[in-house]
Amino acid sequence: MVRFTVKALALVVALVGAADAQETTQAGTAAQPTTGTVDQLIEKVSILTRASVRTAVPENEPQPIDLSLVEVTGIPKSLTQGVTAKAYTRFVSVDGQKVGQVVLTGVEKDGRAESLNSTEFSAQFNLQTAELDPSQPIKIEGNKNELQAALEKLAEQQVVEEKTEEKQSDEAGDPTRSTQPGSNSRENVDAAAYQNPEGLNVQEAPPPVVKVTTEGCSIRVDTAQGFAIQQSRVETTEDGTVSSSTCEDSEVRFPLTKSYSVCSDAVDIEALKARAQFVLYYTDAGGARQEVTECAPDQELVFDIVENRESCTVFLDYSTLQAVTQAALVYRNANNADVQVRGCQASAEVVAVPLVPTTNGCTIRHDFGGARSYQQGRHTYTINGVTWQAGVCSDNGTEFAHTKVYQNEAGAKICSPIVDQAGGNVTLQYRVAITKDSLVEYISECKPDASSTALIATTDGCTNPFTWNHDVSAGVSYGMERYFYMFNGAKEYVTNCQQSETTYAHQVEAAGWEPHDDQLFAYQKSTVFITAPSGRYNVVTSEVLDGAPQTPYTFESEGTVASGESFYEDCTRFEYANNVENYKRPDNSIYPKVVSAATPINRGHSCQNVIAASWPKSSQSGLVYAYASQSPWSSACPTNVMNMDSYRYYNGGWTASMSVVREDGAVISTATKTYSSQCSGSVGISQAGKSINISNHVAVPGSCWAQGANWRGSSPSCESTLDFEEDESSVMSSFAQSQGWTGQSYRFE
Repeated sequence: MVRFTVKALALVVALVGAADAQETTQAGTAAQPTTGTVDQLIEKVSILTRASVRTAVPENEPQPIDLSLVEVTGIPKSLTQGVTAKAYTRFVSVDGQKVGQVVLTGVEKDGRAESLNSTEFSAQFNLQTAELDPSQPIKIEGNKNELQAALEKLAEQQVVEEKTEEKQSDEAGDPTRSTQPGSNSRENVDAAAYQNPEGLNVQEAPPPVVKVTTEGCSIRVDTAQGFAIQQSRVETTEDGTVSSSTCEDSEVRFPLTKSYSVCSDAVDIEALKARAQFVLYYTDAGGARQEVTECAPDQELVFDIVENRESCTVFLDYSTLQAVTQAALVYRNANNADVQVRGCQASAEVVAVPLVPTTNGCTIRHDFGGARSYQQGRHTYTINGVTWQAGVCSDNGTEFAHTKVYQNEAGAKICSPIVDQAGGNVTLQYRVAITKDSLVEYISECKPDASSTALIATTDGCTNPFTWNHDVSAGVSYGMERYFYMFNGAKEYVTNCQQSETTYAHQVEAAGWEPHDDQLFAYQKSTVFITAPSGRYNVVTSEVLDGAPQTPYTFESEGTVASGESFYEDCTRFEYANNVENYKRPDNSIYPKVVSAATPINRGHSCQNVIAASWPKSSQSGLVYAYASQSPWSSACPTNVMNMDSYRYYNGGWTASMSVVREDGAVISTATKTYSSQCSGSVGISQAGKSINISNHVAVPGSCWAQGANWRGSSPSCESTLDFEEDESSVMSSFAQSQGWTGQSYRFE
């Protein structure tokens, strides 16, 4: 054991130096044999080893490990049986990939040891986790001559010890052999009756079994380092008694990541600030999401809360005759989406403005039957230099009396009289006027004074409402008429169609709504019509009338709805969602107003393990063919040349991979596995695709066919982690089990 200790000191230096030189090597590339002469290459040997228990591998600092010799090409099994390979192992990180390293320092059997030159025996390979799996062999390249010499020395020591033990046993079992010269045992009865006690059957206690396990150990979350660390313990079994160390941090670590998806923002309306909140989570070895903290504010993601007046109406307060600007409070979150934190209320930034009465945009309503006219008006307000109308036109209380006017202030007729020369009649005409602001305003065309004339008014030819005057603001339409007198039994028209004093009141019926969802109100659309002598006539069809009031929506409820858009955090799929306020429109339909982004909906694990099971052959060597002439089988197959295929030895490798693939096709992670095979032996004889039994030399003239197993020469032997005939799916499933990929779905490609 002293020799191994000395070797270990040299190994540390060798490993460190070798690792530094190899860290630029592509991850997963095995250590290549040293180039040299043909004789030197021949001396290289592949040593297939295996860890007896699952063993943690440290980073950078080498640690000793015992390995079992599974197969050494070209060295008899008798020399490797029961031999333990003494080694050191560690891993280094290269471009984020763990690269395992193993060097042999000696061999040991039954307490006997032989050292090896550690620089001649090494291996390098990829590691998925920082541990050696007993189910996965380790292939080490080394000097065959040196290894065989060491194994032969162990065997020689064993033979010498066995002979010594046999000789001592024979001497102890000889009853005639005296233990002292000149013994007088024959003369001493007691001495003569004495027998040597049976030898004590002292069995060497088996060595303790040590393994590293994570069972019973938790994952420790270290927020300061930003990792979730898998803890492990050392379990020792000795004389049937199992003892365990306390759980400590292993090399298996999962990075902690911030997630804002499951947390709402923290809102401070008084301070007009909103802060994003997050949880810390990690993705474990199985691709599952593990959250390790509660929601906490992120002091670096702070958002200003501001007024949004675009989504609010102006409140018309007729009790105080003020127009009050309203505003909601909103902020823009980390996803660049607007979030409402308060609904429409009086703005703190825009002061209320007065409602100002005005007649602008309103007409005077004339009642010719009542000989009165009525001034109409409404209110307006001005915000940011823009004047807005408030409400519809209606009678404001100002009235005007009707007056018939025949001449102006100068005494001149304002209308030409109508002269009936044949009848010898003259009819005066007038206009109806009102006095507004001390000014005379005519409200009718010239009309014959029917009281002093034989002229007759008629609507003939004037009944088309399309030509009438329709005062939508006043809510009336004015009919038309013209005048005539009779001459020789026929009508003689003296005027064209002109507005009469006959009025038709407007009738209004609802014709749907014009919604304004952004401001939570709608305008009533109306159809205005009259019933004329010719029938119904639509003055306005399905339009918003000037001054129509804003009909506000009615709040119904609050809720959360999915948006239909998704995003991913590793293997977890989230769907965006929104907080909404449901408002009922005047037509009873529901408008879901988005007021803020809701916590995304966790749709669960969305990955599957995809295993490539095509098993492409990554390497092969040693296929040798030999050819024989017709003899000695010419008599069996006289017309054909016999070929002998000699399968001397064969080494092959296969590589499979397992990828964690998300439903959208993104590859989250990939693990690879290489299987090797070593076979030796020779196959028999073939002819024209048929096999021949060599032992019996059975043949049918003109036809050679198979008889028996057709193996010749040395019996074939294989040491393989994947046999040639082994089902690939089964092997891959076993590998998945060993890696802890159970409970997942597998797809073989």
